[in-house]
Amino acid sequence: MPVDLFSDAEDAYKGASSMQEGRIIKTFQANGVDTTFRWPCAADLDAFIEMHRTLTREEVMCRRLELDRDSGRMMFEDIVHDLSQDKLGYILVEQDGRLVGEGFTNSSGYQYFTVGLALIDRARGMGIGTALMWALEEESRRLGARRLFLSVWSANPSAIHVYEKVGYNECGRRSRWVQMDDGSECDMIDMVKLDI
Repeated sequence: MPVDLFSDAEDAYKGASSMQEGRIIKTFQANGVDTTFRWPCAADLDAFIEMHRTLTREEVMCRRLELDRDSGRMMFEDIVHDLSQDKLGYILVEQDGRLVGEGFTNSSGYQYFTVGLALIDRARGMGIGTALMWALEEESRRLGARRLFLSVWSANPSAIHVYEKVGYNECGRRSRWVQMDDGSECDMIDMVKLDI
């Protein structure tokens, strides 16, 4: 009997008290391209998996996920479940009907949240990362955050620039923590934003 890969994701939405499937958070033009920040919906599963495959192919710093249908479905269902329970904030970035990135925020302690984002190459350098960081801060605040934390590779100066621009400060550094694809090493930088 064939398995319906969407049924669990769709079931996760049923009875979700605070989650509004596909809720639009923000729409704007980024370099003349219609861009939308929104919550996921059950129909996003295939696009979600393809976005993660693209992030992996493009060797986006923190993304090395080899998602097939099963692992992609499980990851997507976990996000949907936690979002429906207000355990995390999760924002998809869509341009012209295609998913090009994501951002998340989740509780790591009392009023302390960890944030992160990833954008595929064609969505970088357009101000989307900065706008997404502001949206994640608002989502974090909605969930009760007062302090935000993130980690970034020292080999990613454009991300560091975005984080500093929106008010993050370096609070620690783990020297030679990350081994790059070419075998070289870089530092892992911890950054915080207090009193949001």
